[in-house]
Amino acid sequence: MKKAFVFGISGKMGKMLSDSANEFGYAVTGGFDATAADGIPTFTDVSDVNVPFDVIIDFSRPQTLTALIALADKARKPVVIATTGYNDSELMSIRLLSKRVPVLHSGNLSLGIAATKAAAKAAQAVLGDAFDVEIVEKHHNQKADSPSGTAIMLADALAPRDNQVFARDGKRRKNELGIASVRGGGVVGEHEIGFYGNDEIVTISHSARSRRLFAAGAFRAADFLLSAKPALYAMDDIFGLSD
Repeated sequence: MKKAFVFGISGKMGKMLSDSANEFGYAVTGGFDATAADGIPTFTDVSDVNVPFDVIIDFSRPQTLTALIALADKARKPVVIATTGYNDSELMSIRLLSKRVPVLHSGNLSLGIAATKAAAKAAQAVLGDAFDVEIVEKHHNQKADSPSGTAIMLADALAPRDNQVFARDGKRRKNELGIASVRGGGVVGEHEIGFYGNDEIVTISHSARSRRLFAAGAFRAADFLLSAKPALYAMDDIFGLSD
């Protein structure tokens, strides 16, 4: 059975990964977190890690990136990174890590989001500049970053970063792509991409009903990396959707 080491092991996604690992042919042999996980060796210093693993899966926070990179370098194992909210310097560190070990970094590991992104790009190719593009994302009231990493990933597929607006103030500019964020209750994650024309509206949406879908995507990404060469990958690479 394949073995995974999980950053953020005591969080909601860490628990989901642990509970569903066997279903996908994995065992979670250890984790990194400030709080110990039930029944799983948990570490707060990567120099103490003494459990075997084939791949690292990260659902933590940007502050643990230094430790994540240190463990990946120490073990020379591939890394699936699902954490969002990194700054430019941290993103550069991830790119440099991918020159040494295989890394898959995605704002969303859902298979459905990969399909949503592909569908949105196809719609934009047909509709062209005559349609205004807006994204609305909804998440639970404890989500730290805004807009979501998924919304930014979708926006990046449709417009240059300079044309993206996270907090609109005033009249809409031509070729602007706006992202609106909603935070409330226990929403797992909802994303809607709207193409607004003068006479018709096209919408493409995705709704996450359970965190299990992210676990499924994480283990599928892990399988992909186990036979990959050092490079920086995205979910598109798994399905042959990369440009």
